[in-house]
Amino acid sequence: MTIPGRDYSWLPEHQLHAAYTLAHVDALIARAGDVLHDYLDPGPFTLENIVDGKTVTVQVKAVAPLPAAAARYTADAMTQMRAVIEHTIFAEIEYLLGRNLVEEEAKVIEMPAAISEEKFAEWLKHRRRRTLPPLQDGEPLVRRLRVLQPYNRSDFDNHPMRVLAEHTNLAKHRTPAVAAVRLGQVDLDTPDPTVTTMGGGPVQVGDILATLPFGKKVPATIWPEVSIRRPHTETWHIVMKELGALEEWVRTSAIPHLVAGTRDVDPLPPGLDITVGHDNVRAALATASDTPALKRSEWRIQAATARQGLTETLALHRDRVDPAVIRNWLNGLDDGAVMAAVVRLQIDNVEQFDHEVREMLSKALAVNDRP
Repeated sequence: MTIPGRDYSWLPEHQLHAAYTLAHVDALIARAGDVLHDYLDPGPFTLENIVDGKTVTVQVKAVAPLPAAAARYTADAMTQMRAVIEHTIFAEIEYLLGRNLVEEEAKVIEMPAAISEEKFAEWLKHRRRRTLPPLQDGEPLVRRLRVLQPYNRSDFDNHPMRVLAEHTNLAKHRTPAVAAVRLGQVDLDTPDPTVTTMGGGPVQVGDILATLPFGKKVPATIWPEVSIRRPHTETWHIVMKELGALEEWVRTSAIPHLVAGTRDVDPLPPGLDITVGHDNVRAALATASDTPALKRSEWRIQAATARQGLTETLALHRDRVDPAVIRNWLNGLDDGAVMAAVVRLQIDNVEQFDHEVREMLSKALAVNDRP
């Protein structure tokens, strides 16, 4: 189905390659998300209670090893993000020149990540670059490159181009992306001043996650996360959020600016299927999903939480259906259907609520009765 309102007339034929690479980026992020979901879903921490007099400490007994694929899919995705930017610049210069670049010219085509106007000026003055008309100061492409430079922000270390450059420089030349399992937080189901919990940070065997009085039971939820360290600031950031923010900037800002000189255009969709050939890529773009991998990953997490909540809610009904039967039915629904079920129960009318619950329980029982 063609999604109405999309207009990709801003993307010329010589820049269609960007649509394919952006789709590849999104697929790599989705793979990283799959690996991380499968790792985090069962819980990567094994805990044990240590009794010391009247106090119990909840300690980490073991941490499941992080799959190596997580860091490598992450690095691959970021490398492809930088590649699509530089491929776009390369294609634009060749188009403007009306010829192929010779080897010595091609070697100096890149995307700078200057932290000062002076550094950007030095980049332009390179003996090979300054001989290329499209890269002479004042030309449209140079103005577009300048807009995307980190020094345009006071917090230039957090500028997406700076972050992307530092991550990819590390991954390409030194070591795979540095990722680690960290503790997001420990949430008590009910606040209790007698219980002390550990804050966020890298988790190692022997770490204490909580301290509480002996004999006391306090339900809590432990939120692990997998984070990546930015090489230039050494700060930690959740992997999927880092990837999602960079992907969004490249797709909705960097590529539109480089090609059209503005971000006020319809951004290319991330969901183009590149596992099949397309006779008409523009027609394929018009039907491609515009939901990026990060959003799909967040939706899956929300749906997983919703499945648990729905199971508990439906099991409380006076018809008393076995929770295992309810969960079996919910597990057979896709994430969208689960979230739709949650919405259906967000009503104040008691009779309507009861009707919705009975209908869901009926569906659960019907699935359970199938041979």
